Amino acid sequence: MRGAAASFRGLVFCGRMMALSVMTDQQKPPSDGSFEARLEAAKRANAPQPAHGTQGGAMGTAFRLSADLVSAVVAGGGLGWGLDWLFGTGPWLLLLFFFLGIAAGILNVIRTANAMNAAQQADTATSDTGALDSLEKDKQGNGLEH
Repeated sequence: MRGAAASFRGLVFCGRMMALSVMTDQQKPPSDGSFEARLEAAKRANAPQPAHGTQGGAMGTAFRLSADLVSAVVAGGGLGWGLDWLFGTGPWLLLLFFFLGIAAGILNVIRTANAMNAAQQADTATSDTGALDSLEKDKQGNGLEH
C-alpha cells in the first residue's frame, strides 16, 4: 500500500509541475506593472471565446431533447409499475402511465424546441435590427439622408 500512495503522490506532483509549465506568455501579467496593461491582460484572459461551430451546440440540444423524452417514458413506466405492484392491478397501470409518460415526453420536447426556436428568432431579429440601425446612422453621418 505504501508504494501505491507514493506513486500517487508522485503523479500529483508531476501534474502540478506540468500545469505550472504550461502557462503561456499571454496568461502571465505584463512585466511593466502598469495598471492599464494588467487590466487589459485580465480582460483578454476573461473574454468569452468564440464558438467553434454549431456542431457541439446541435449535439447538446439533441442530447437534451432525447434525455427529456427518455426520462419521461422511464418515469411514467416506473410509476405505473410501482402502482401496479402496490395495488396488485396487473399491467394496467403500467400501460396507462407508460403512455402518459410518452405523451409528457413528447410535449416536453415540443415545448423546449419551440422555446429554442423563439430564442433563435429573437437573436436573428436583434442582429437584423442592429444592422439596420447602424446603416441608418451611417447614412445620416454621411449626409445622405436629411
